[in-house]
Amino acid sequence: MTLALILSGALGAGLWLIVMGQPVGRPRPDLSLALQRLSAQGRGALGYDAARTPMFSSPLLERVLRPLLDDAGDLLGRLLRRVGIEAGDLGARLALAMPEMTAAQFRGQQLATGVIAAAVFPLMNLLGVQLAGAWPVWTWLAGFGLGFAAPSWQLNARLRRRHLGVLAETPVALDLFVLGASAGLSPEQALVEAGRQLDGVLGGGLREVVREAGLGTTGYAEGLDGLAAREDVPELRSLADAWRLSREQGMPLAPAMLALAESARDRQRTRLLEEGGKAAVRMLFPIVLFIFPVFLVVLLYPAGVQLLGIGR
Repeated sequence: MTLALILSGALGAGLWLIVMGQPVGRPRPDLSLALQRLSAQGRGALGYDAARTPMFSSPLLERVLRPLLDDAGDLLGRLLRRVGIEAGDLGARLALAMPEMTAAQFRGQQLATGVIAAAVFPLMNLLGVQLAGAWPVWTWLAGFGLGFAAPSWQLNARLRRRHLGVLAETPVALDLFVLGASAGLSPEQALVEAGRQLDGVLGGGLREVVREAGLGTTGYAEGLDGLAAREDVPELRSLADAWRLSREQGMPLAPAMLALAESARDRQRTRLLEEGGKAAVRMLFPIVLFIFPVFLVVLLYPAGVQLLGIGR
């Protein structure tokens, strides 16, 4: 009885930690810190410890559990890199989708969710919550695997939504460049206006390029190259090349941007057609599993009754 109470308390504490670790349970970010992060000097003055976002709303949990999760995640990351499993781009992916979290914190979150998911099955064995006998050890391992992979699935989903958002904004951004260049704006002014008119991820990236160039951290061309490499969109690489040629050699910007906009829209139409084809294939699974068996039963049951003479 005592062991069951201890495990029940541990499970309740773990579930409470998961809930407190979600965005709903986190404190709102400080506006002054957010404004300071907009400049390179402000980010340098903040430093790593002050710039990171708290994981828990409770200061006690932030002081006690966060260092443990950070150390465990750092140890796991080094172990994965030593065995050759760690891809090495986790930090870059987190910077895009979860900028408030470091690689060590992400690995620590994976360990925590994996351990909590694995502990559910032995706890249910102790409490007598069983379907067809005791939950075997392989279900514990499967629970750990699912819990460990859940943060990665969330990260990949955020990255995919971000990439699709950038792809959707790219033709609009190119049209804005065309309008700006046709109106007689310089390449720098066209870049400023395009970033000002867009509200999504790409608009934020263009405004960051303008801001960093204004601070003297990087030039416009280097900022566009970095944006294209970060978002991995071919049209953005072509945009950076065309913008550089227009800036350095005086070539007209509008025709190149117009051709890029048409190419981006053609690529978007092709992607939509591919997604439609994949959706048609995915629809076969519920049809085969759920609709087709019922259809066969409806058709074959009357014939089977007549052949077997059940109704006589």
